[in-house]
Amino acid sequence: MTEIPLPSTAFADAWIQVDRTEDPRFFVNLLDATRARLLERAREAPARFFAPLAPRPGLNVLDVGCGTGDFLRLLAPLVDPGKSVGLDLSETMIDEARQRSTAAVSNLMFRVGSVLELPFEAGSFDRVIATQVLLHVPDPWKGLAEMCRVLAPGGMISVAEIDWGTLVVECTNRELSRRFTDLACKELRNGLIVRELPGRLRHLGCERITIMPEVEVAQDIDAFHRWFVEPSLSHFRRIGAFSQAEGDFFLNDLQERARHGQYFSSRTHYSIIGYRPV
Repeated sequence: MTEIPLPSTAFADAWIQVDRTEDPRFFVNLLDATRARLLERAREAPARFFAPLAPRPGLNVLDVGCGTGDFLRLLAPLVDPGKSVGLDLSETMIDEARQRSTAAVSNLMFRVGSVLELPFEAGSFDRVIATQVLLHVPDPWKGLAEMCRVLAPGGMISVAEIDWGTLVVECTNRELSRRFTDLACKELRNGLIVRELPGRLRHLGCERITIMPEVEVAQDIDAFHRWFVEPSLSHFRRIGAFSQAEGDFFLNDLQERARHGQYFSSRTHYSIIGYRPV
């Protein structure tokens, strides 16, 4: 019996089954589009961008849910000759990460694996990072515990997530705006997880917790609109949460607002860093 592919826009399930979706490359393109602004900053000044992780030569780094590996490729030279390992559940992502990498970065490697069962010994890494990963994991606290398990004493863990309860996509019809943002948060598996991360890290023995918020605002149609807002609305129509007419009005209104300089969307990112005592 032929297996029916999972819709790529059913984000709660699709992100943990990328290779089984109707279009795995959709997620490669989505990461490229939505991380472009952040990646540009990282490329301009890698040492400054990664300064909160205090990178230095000889440190071993693990990037959990590394996706296409773009950030790890910039971090790897800062810790060389320490090893930089990127791990992702998706073979599509790991294949893409390997293709984008060059032999010139000799301390970099990528492999398929799950945050719920990290294939590494305890204390293997001096830095463990995860960006918008636990949001999608069915048992995020087991994943977080695994990340702490492989973190060496004296090491640092960095978890970055969006608080999806802060999402704003302004529409002239405020009820549709609220419905869209509420659904966007609810249809993601762990949309409010960032609010519990500091406490969970403390419970796992981490100290010196640092919380760094950053608000990203768009005043015109941007990559987030094209690769999250529009696909999400397609999903909401499919599950009956938006009618065809409501969906058409919502998108047309956003386009109209953009034409008149009234487009507004925002979301708040948090980077949370913890230290494992020696």
